[in-house]
Amino acid sequence: MWRRVAFPLSLVAAVTAAALAASSLSAAPAVPEQPAPGFPGGSHYAIGCSVSHRNNDDPIVFPGRPGRSHNHTFIGNTTVNAWATPASLRGGPTSCSDPFDSSGYWFPSLFVGRAAVLPRSATVFYVKRSRDALAPLPRGLVMIAGNAAARSPQPKSIVAWSCGTGAGDGPKVSRVPACSVGQWLQLQVTFPSCWNGRTVNSADHKRHMKYLSRGRCPASHPIALPTLVLIVVYPPVPLGAQVASGHFGAHADFMNGWNEDVLTRIAHAD
Repeated sequence: MWRRVAFPLSLVAAVTAAALAASSLSAAPAVPEQPAPGFPGGSHYAIGCSVSHRNNDDPIVFPGRPGRSHNHTFIGNTTVNAWATPASLRGGPTSCSDPFDSSGYWFPSLFVGRAAVLPRSATVFYVKRSRDALAPLPRGLVMIAGNAAARSPQPKSIVAWSCGTGAGDGPKVSRVPACSVGQWLQLQVTFPSCWNGRTVNSADHKRHMKYLSRGRCPASHPIALPTLVLIVVYPPVPLGAQVASGHFGAHADFMNGWNEDVLTRIAHAD
């Protein structure tokens, strides 16, 4: 059964440690596969991912306009480009450990000067945070967490950086820190999980979704979905490193490519 949790940091640490043990990004994800039809059996579901590719495309913000965006790093569906749609992703190849999830996940690339820094691992968590029963992610859903245009600190409950030997070890900060030797740099992005029940996108790619408040969805967005939390782990970088969207512009994008039958079983398993 799913139970309501703030966030499963102990599992994050274990999954992250396993993922960091992988010899390279091209290796199979280190997170053991969990058969989706048997999920959840707990409060969360974790999917390990490796980097798929980088480019200057964003099929949510700039659909059909290749090269228009700042540089992104992609995990999940390996075919994501400027023309990608939820329909085109479903059933496609993925760099994540769950073959039923062909979704696209992307975030601004991290740079030290002009050199891109690739993540060592990434983990996608689907967490039950709502006090109410969950619905499956709707077909065609796209959403963005965080603000690419931010020029001041964003809420750390949405986007945060930290340093540590395991996930959640260090204090959360608003811009890329210089981690000590032996520590890993971590980006954590939390997506909204309350849906308006009508539209799977909106003009700003955000208004159709809202965040929970004390475990409940607002009346305007009454349908509770699993909370998607993205953890990206990098090697330590020097002070002054930043993502392609600026010092405070960390964010992440999601495009739903899940197998719908499996996703329905996941959401209704509680």
